[in-house]
Amino acid sequence: MTEEHYNYRTSQSLLHNQFPGKGKLQIPIIPKFQEKSGDFDDLLLIGFDKTHLEDQNHLDRMVHFFLYDYRFERVWKNPDSDIEKLSRYRAVLSP
Repeated sequence: MTEEHYNYRTSQSLLHNQFPGKGKLQIPIIPKFQEKSGDFDDLLLIGFDKTHLEDQNHLDRMVHFFLYDYRFERVWKNPDSDIEKLSRYRAVLSP
């Protein structure tokens, strides 16, 4: 990771007060996922680097980011550019 990327990812303006928190340390509360029957039946994974806007064959898969950082670095820099593509898939794991 370059110094520029490290500074961006650890920037106080990015991390501080972005989400409401609880307790003395104001730690944000992430609600527990409420799984419904069938949510993960026959679910297959696809790497972010294998996704394409024109893909029609793998839209029933969950996109994962278990890749080298450089393969999805653009998601950190400009997440809006991939929203349309990712929204077509069944599910997306957070990077």
